[in-house]
This record gives sequence, structure tokens and C-alpha cells, in this order.
Amino acid sequence: MTVMESILRDLEALPASKLVEVAQYVSHFNPKRRSERMAALRAVGGCMPGEEGETFEKAVNEEAERIDPDAWK
Repeated sequence: MTVMESILRDLEALPASKLVEVAQYVSHFNPKRRSERMAALRAVGGCMPGEEGETFEKAVNEEAERIDPDAWK
């Protein structure tokens, strides 16, 4: 039995929800997918320059100060 056959046999035994997890994991090893993800990140990085970005950063900082670190307890 080849490695591919062994992997396929194991995959056939998994429920659909686990197959989704496997697919997401395996896609991280595909260099084309990685370059697509990086391109998407670069496309949106720094989208709020100048005053808009400063206003957003200020709002985040103000709201972050109001987070109660004990709220989850």
C-alpha cells in the first residue's frame, strides 16, 4: 500500500467535520495557498492611513481600557 493509499483509507473513515479540519490543515502546506493568503493580508494592511487610522486606533485604545479582565470568571 502506498502512502497516498494509506492516507486516503484513513480519510475515508473520518466524519465530514473532521475532513474539514484536515483540509484546513493540509492547505497550510500548499505554497500557492500561502502566497494567496499573504497577498490578501498585504492588500488590506494599512487600509486606514492618516486621520482615519488615528481615529480608529484611539477608539480601540479607549475601548480596550474598559475591558474587565475578570469578566470571564
